Amino acid sequence: MKNSLIILTLILGTLTAIASCKKSKEVKIEKVEEVEKVQANVPEQRALAGTMKKAAIIMRRLARAVENNNWVEMDMWTQELKDGIGFSCVKLYMIENNDVSDEFTVLSNKFNSAINKLILCSKEQDTDNANLEFDNLIKSCDACHESFNKEMEGPLDFIDSGGG
Repeated sequence: MKNSLIILTLILGTLTAIASCKKSKEVKIEKVEEVEKVQANVPEQRALAGTMKKAAIIMRRLARAVENNNWVEMDMWTQELKDGIGFSCVKLYMIENNDVSDEFTVLSNKFNSAINKLILCSKEQDTDNANLEFDNLIKSCDACHESFNKEMEGPLDFIDSGGG
């Protein structure tokens, strides 16, 4: 009798654990689906603005990493920028502007070239060229914003204000 009670308790405990795990997964899936629905309803212009704002924050962090020769952070932030600007922002800009000029493509290629060279400098821990390539990266950003973001006033400022 005592053994039967222990076995019954173990079975009930196992079934309860399995049932609670399934509920957790179902809730997570529903939340992800809700977020995807909300993101799908966001206009591309707001999505582009949000992506560019995130890229500006990453650029400030990258500037700090280059200044401090922090190779791990430099590698991390250059990869983030490559994905964020190199892919997301360019894709969103192309969606927003159906007719993309050759100039935009050239400037996008200059950005990607500068970011790839900076990634290589961080992997090789090449301080002199890292500073040079970071300057080239900023110039590529400035050139693109000068041509395609007419509302922007003056060059981009990526000086870290210590905000984290």
